[in-house]
Amino acid sequence: MAAERAKLVINKILPVLVLGLIAGRAMAENPMQAMFPGKAGCYARSYNASHLAKHPEQLVTNLAIVADASIADPMLGLWIGADLRGDIAGHYEGYAYCETAGGSLSCGMEGDAGSFTVSSDKDGNILIEVGRYGMSFEGAVDFITLKADRGDDRSFILNPAPCG
Repeated sequence: MAAERAKLVINKILPVLVLGLIAGRAMAENPMQAMFPGKAGCYARSYNASHLAKHPEQLVTNLAIVADASIADPMLGLWIGADLRGDIAGHYEGYAYCETAGGSLSCGMEGDAGSFTVSSDKDGNILIEVGRYGMSFEGAVDFITLKADRGDDRSFILNPAPCG
């Protein structure tokens, strides 16, 4: 009886457990699926007056990202909206194509408008880090580029937000 149980565990149950662990680990290691399950999801942040006072060179007052599932696998599209303050105040938008790169997403802005990375934290937030050549957006009358090497617009923590 004990030999039959051992054989059952080894031949039937153990392989299922191993496959479950492998599949679970693969899902956990896929940052796109973790941050944008089913290629859906939205993140946003509005910076309050206190934060902006501590970061006087920060131009971005609001930032939002919305996933676009219409892009073929393995890519993910992201719509990005930014509200800026100062001489260039207004609403700016951009679009990016992202792919998994290690534990994060590597994203290129449409029209050679720069790049950024997206990574997640343990609380479900995402960190946007502006790429080496900046990250450009189009407004109603002009363009703006957030620089990776100066200013206070080099990285942004965004929180999960309702879409729509």
